[in-house]
Amino acid sequence: MILKTDRLILRNYEPADWERVHIYGSNPDFSKYEVWGPNTLEDTKKFIADMVEQSKASPRYKFEFAICLKDNGLLIGGCGIRRETEMSQVANLGWAINPDFQNKGYATEAAKALIDFGLDQLNLAVMYATCDTRNIASFKVMEKLGMKRVGMIKGHLEIKGHKRDSYRYELPKS
Repeated sequence: MILKTDRLILRNYEPADWERVHIYGSNPDFSKYEVWGPNTLEDTKKFIADMVEQSKASPRYKFEFAICLKDNGLLIGGCGIRRETEMSQVANLGWAINPDFQNKGYATEAAKALIDFGLDQLNLAVMYATCDTRNIASFKVMEKLGMKRVGMIKGHLEIKGHKRDSYRYELPKS
């Protein structure tokens, strides 16, 4: 499965992708708002193996994609759209961009492709995303996508030994 934008190709993960993913996945600063990370080499290889296996599921209701630059194929991040079940009309969105490629609009562009896929191919009624309330860059992407903040979830996640609050943003089908 491949989704294309003006500057990006979103494709299924491949076994060799672990090297590029590990560059940012092992970075402690990069994962400070996430329940995962920083990844060990084994963590990253397992993630890639799991994503490759997940892409073979049939029927498929979770889609995780490597984000690659269209002009040279370089993997710069990952994104996903995940329904809870095969029949669900609600899905969670997520993205991660290597810090070397942030602040260039790639997260917004990739997430927009996921939204279009969710509406056109999966016939979703609602897409949502959550982020740590301190992760300004992430919720700014959600706002650029037209998602609306619908709430704050107190103590939603335990991250690095501390309870964290999360914002939830939603985009209903119009």
